[in-house]
Amino acid sequence: MRTTIGAHGRVLGLLTGSVMVLAGCGGGSSSSGSTSSAAASAPAGTSVTASEKEFSITLSQNTFKAGTYTFNVTNEGSFGHNLAIKGPGVDTKATSVLQPGQSGTLTVTLQAGSYELWCSVDSHKDQGMDMNITVT
Repeated sequence: MRTTIGAHGRVLGLLTGSVMVLAGCGGGSSSSGSTSSAAASAPAGTSVTASEKEFSITLSQNTFKAGTYTFNVTNEGSFGHNLAIKGPGVDTKATSVLQPGQSGTLTVTLQAGSYELWCSVDSHKDQGMDMNITVT
């Protein structure tokens, strides 16, 4: 019986020590690491706002130069939507399906050429959620 209690005590001691180490690491990283973590996950490139609703896509700009862009997509509609893009150097990439009121991002590097942007949910593309942009 003493061996069993000793084994449990050692396990409890290891768990307690592990929690203390993790708490110590977490405390130090949350105060100074959150800034670097946020910087590491910050969107890359030029920011473009994309608003989607039944059944249209509106971009905050209509001229594009080659480079990296982050599309900040907001679903202002009543149904789920996403934003997909395809063109030179970009095989189809898309946000997840965003429910009404949700936002998401899509970062892509655009080369000179023509790109198609559309909503790939159901038949939304056929209902007008389809556009082309030209990158110079």
